[in-house]
Amino acid sequence: MRKIILFILFSMLYPQYPYLIDLYENSAFREVTNGLSSNGVYDLEILNDSTIIIGTTGGLNIGYYDIQGNINFSHLTDGNLPEGGNPALAIQDYVIAVSGVVSVETSIGTQSKGTGVSYSVDGGESWDHMPQPMDSSHQNNSSYTNKWACAWDTFDANSLYDSNFECNLNCADCAGNQKSCMMYDYISWGTQDSLLNFSVTTDIQNVSYGVAILGDYIYAASWAGSLRRFNYSIENPVWEVVPLPMDSQTTLECNSIDMSSYQINPIGNYVDAGGCGYEFDNHKVFSVYSVEDTLWVGTANGINKGVIDSESCINWQHFTADEFGFYDDWIIGFENQILEDGITNRLWAITWDRQYSGSQQIYGGPPSYTDDGGVTWNVSTELDNKNLLTYNISSSSGKVYVSSDQGLYFTANYETGDLWDTLVLPPEISTQSVFDAEHMEFFDDIFIATPQGVCVYDGESFNCESSDGNIGKSFYAYPNPLNFNQTNQLTFVYSGEESNINGEIIIYDLAMDRVGRINGEGVTRWDGNNDFGDRVTNGVYIAKYTHTSGDSHLFNVMVINSK
Repeated sequence: MRKIILFILFSMLYPQYPYLIDLYENSAFREVTNGLSSNGVYDLEILNDSTIIIGTTGGLNIGYYDIQGNINFSHLTDGNLPEGGNPALAIQDYVIAVSGVVSVETSIGTQSKGTGVSYSVDGGESWDHMPQPMDSSHQNNSSYTNKWACAWDTFDANSLYDSNFECNLNCADCAGNQKSCMMYDYISWGTQDSLLNFSVTTDIQNVSYGVAILGDYIYAASWAGSLRRFNYSIENPVWEVVPLPMDSQTTLECNSIDMSSYQINPIGNYVDAGGCGYEFDNHKVFSVYSVEDTLWVGTANGINKGVIDSESCINWQHFTADEFGFYDDWIIGFENQILEDGITNRLWAITWDRQYSGSQQIYGGPPSYTDDGGVTWNVSTELDNKNLLTYNISSSSGKVYVSSDQGLYFTANYETGDLWDTLVLPPEISTQSVFDAEHMEFFDDIFIATPQGVCVYDGESFNCESSDGNIGKSFYAYPNPLNFNQTNQLTFVYSGEESNINGEIIIYDLAMDRVGRINGEGVTRWDGNNDFGDRVTNGVYIAKYTHTSGDSHLFNVMVINSK
């Protein structure tokens, strides 16, 4: 998934030279920092004819054209932007929404942690921040009752208990096995105010992997938190849970939800393959996308089309691959294309292959598309035959671009029988992977997001930008500087991939005294501590990597804000 949904982290040293730019035509000047904040460029969205917003693994960046037509790259330093990398980015006119994620160490190893959603209503001139959506557990609130429920018993799912102990005494699955209760709360939706909702009370594995803007709302596809939204037009917005159809439902109508059997549960209560239990895959939300007055939501159980009934309610239709013909039910993204007739909206969906129903083993897959609002779907046969993993889809007035683990594919006004061309990347990009692409039509340039920086193709040549101006390094570490106000570890990269580390890494200070020694195999990280377990002081350190082949490489690491 962009982990389950793919989110590869890369970052390198960047110069700290602030200067001023104009973000949009009515903007005041604001301070930014020169250069990309990270080489891991993940998402691209066009703001206007001369500005592109860039989501990276090290924060939000911009690319813009000056009066001479030259491209400049900078990263934004506003304190209201989300911490960490940016797994999701959306732009609607001058409204921008971006989510954040960091990696944290837990008792069960490294986990993803959502850092909320930031939004700007003035094209990036100023920002506000919403914390990652979480539900209150109310465990210490004696006035709050009805907080535990047995998710396993469909006949008693809406019975809430004052105590977990009492609930457990009455909790069994459909096979009669004793089960443990789960924490729930009631939510309101439309005119109904007693919908059962599984309480998400932690930000670990609670990450917004998709965001969309529709009307006055910003929607977030929050893994482990289902679909959420807030009204960005008011002074003090709050997160709301947005109900989606359950796996067995083909529709979910406003104000007509059967509260005796309905619940929102992104965790599920699966028991066995014999049908005892319920997976709730359609509440595991990966992506959200808006087209006019329609919301498209991708889950682990297909595609949901939501038509706004009013500002407070949405009517849903639930599509699955078996019934409607798209590639498979693991849906991580969408793109809307206006065809040459200027009328037809073609919706593309990134449709990944699941090993089997209920499985989280993913094999990737080609995109699928519909020209009739989801009634019928088609699959790109040629891309299917290439066995690629689609990361993103984008379109311009004449072309469709598919970013994948095998490079960037494009075609003009695609029909089922058309062939796809490949845009060959320049030699300084040592990986085939392309995460996203956008065509800046006013300048006729294609911006290409890669794990090693962003490249701009003008039809004849490439201009590639990285966080340190050199994306051809065989060995490096990210994030660099290692800033303890933002993270507690850095990750090493060899030959373009984290997993390629296989050898010894020794950390030296500038006097070449050994600070630490790491035996690396696969993904390898340094927590900034020396051999004695003490955090190193601020300064520059030298990482020497010796691969099992005998090749040695050096990379300088800067440590800041160490206490």
